[in-house]
Amino acid sequence: MTRIIFTSTFILFNFVFIGCQENKKEYKLPKSGDINSIIKAVIFDDSLGLYKNFNRKNELVFSGDLQKLEIISWNVKKSKLPPKSSFNSKLIQSLIGFPDIPRKHFFFSKIDSSYLQFQNKNLNTFKLENNNFSSINILPSIELRRNIKMKEYYSFYYCTIPIVSLDGKKAFVQLTLVCSGLCGEGSEIFLQKINGKWKIVKIHSDWVS
Repeated sequence: MTRIIFTSTFILFNFVFIGCQENKKEYKLPKSGDINSIIKAVIFDDSLGLYKNFNRKNELVFSGDLQKLEIISWNVKKSKLPPKSSFNSKLIQSLIGFPDIPRKHFFFSKIDSSYLQFQNKNLNTFKLENNNFSSINILPSIELRRNIKMKEYYSFYYCTIPIVSLDGKKAFVQLTLVCSGLCGEGSEIFLQKINGKWKIVKIHSDWVS
């Protein structure tokens, strides 16, 4: 009898384990077109008004190389204090939820947790498709670094690679303005796909220099 129970438990464990492995294999990275559409919404959505800055005579540009957003996790059992984070990093609990805090305060669902980490692990670089941004001056990061060395005044925006919810309807990016004067700033942008189009639903100013 004990042997039968052990065998049944072993089979059930393997079934659950294989099922979990299969679920992980089913994850697919966001499509290139979706990522370009998210960044396009960040630039052209009226709620941010970013595109207006590109019409000025200061030769403002946008980096065509998106930066990796490091998603970090806080193991409460190991440390009472959250790990240090900086811009271009985000504590996953601040996106999916902390215990004893109402769900309405968090943008993503807890079921998005594994998928967000999957994206973070497997999508390290991304280049924007210039033909989607015809009215915006898009430059590769190597050229931007060259401009910093050669020009007395420079300014450019760059974004992190968007992280997208499991259902493909929510996205999060960090946007940074870099400049030679005291005009830099960083923002967190929350977007939703509404009627097939990405829209900014929330903007959080993270820092200003």
